[in-house]
Order: sequence, then structure tokens, then C-alpha cells
Amino acid sequence: MPTLPSVGTRFTYSGQLGTVRFVGEVQGATGIWIGVEWDDPNRGKHDGVKGDKRIPNAGSFIRPSPAISYGTSFLEALYSKYIEIPHGSGMEKVILGSSNGAIEVEAVGLDKIRGKLSNVERLREVSLDNEQVASSDPRGKIKETCPGRSSPA
Repeated sequence: MPTLPSVGTRFTYSGQLGTVRFVGEVQGATGIWIGVEWDDPNRGKHDGVKGDKRIPNAGSFIRPSPAISYGTSFLEALYSKYIEIPHGSGMEKVILGSSNGAIEVEAVGLDKIRGKLSNVERLREVSLDNEQVASSDPRGKIKETCPGRSSPA
């Protein structure tokens, strides 16, 4: 069985974002359910009532599933995006987006660029947009990993 989340945990499921509001058994149904409040107010079938039990602000009940992503910590996302991982050949296809559509380009030497970026101490700025950061790391661990860096004002 997949690990059960805590109430308040952020997640993605089928491309939709939400917050866990309830975890447990629901009267009249078997097994464990997760009551969720979706970020999209138009998603969900009810207000969180099943039988005579009300679970506030839960737009849907879903079953625990490996398809639910509970995100990652800041440092896990940082390492995943910026730390060197062998990628095989020195040539990759890269898709560049623009308002006029996508352009496919063959890029050579990306491994060399990744190698320079992989030293997190040398990074001046990082962007973890779309990296599903959902939790912090133990106190002091980010400062230890990225000395001399501060968060934006």
C-alpha cells in the first residue's frame, strides 16, 4: 500500500493540484480514502460529506495510489535539476518554445554545461519552478549545502 499523506499535504494527481484535508475510513465505503480540496474550484463532486460524516472542504475522495505525487523537498529538487547525472551521448534534442510554436534543436555539449552547473556552491541563482517542491529540509541543511546564498527579498 502506498504511504499515506498527512492532512495539509500538497499533491498533484492527473495534472491537478490539491491539498489533503482528510485521511481515513469513510462510512459506507471500504478501505482508506483521501479527502482532497482541489485548487481548481470547479473540480470535485461534493463538499466533503459522505454518509453522515462531514469532511470540510474536501472536493473529492480518492484512493491512495502511486499515481499521486506528494512532491519533493527543496534540496531533492535542487539536486535533481542542477547536479550532474550521466546522460549518455554528448548530443541531445532540445525543444525551445516560443509564441510561434516549438523549435527542435540538436544541442552538443550539454553535459559540459551540466558539469559546470552541478557545483551548487557556484550557482548564483536557482529556479525550481515546476519542480514540485512541497517540503523543506532539516533546519540548517540548505544553508550548509548552499553557503553564502540567501532567499529572495
